[in-house]
Amino acid sequence: MNWLVIVLIVMAMVGSIMWVMPTPRQRAQALLRQCAMRAGLQVQLVRMSLPRALGEAEPDERNCVAYRLLRRRKGPRAELVTWQIFKLQSHANVGLPEGWSWSKGEGLLAAPALALIAELIQVLPKDVYGLESTPINVSVYWEEHGTPETVESIQQLLNRLLEAGV
Repeated sequence: MNWLVIVLIVMAMVGSIMWVMPTPRQRAQALLRQCAMRAGLQVQLVRMSLPRALGEAEPDERNCVAYRLLRRRKGPRAELVTWQIFKLQSHANVGLPEGWSWSKGEGLLAAPALALIAELIQVLPKDVYGLESTPINVSVYWEEHGTPETVESIQQLLNRLLEAGV
């Protein structure tokens, strides 16, 4: 009987320790986020309301991981247009590649900006599902399935948006 109590106590302690240990997925996410912060990106968890997809009555809301690159330029930012696009089918898709839709900013960007966005969409990692540009930063929303090299490529793509002033 004493052995049974000892075994149960030891199992409870080991179970508690295992419960607080990060999973392999959580370790991979932590590595990606550390790489992003070293590269100058901000990593934020945000609650997003995606545009209403075709055939859906309500828009999808989800917790998203945003990798953001701040705009460093000084001076007025009023001329910068805020836009947001997501990988889904909807009616708000003018000027975007197939499978992408506007959440904000439809019809506000010039043709060169739309061409750059379309070009970047082609080389984005597969699990990226959103892009955003505001007067403060540019952001990518993704599922964080990748390597440190994926983070580096995301940072380069966001830099291209900043340099183009999109």
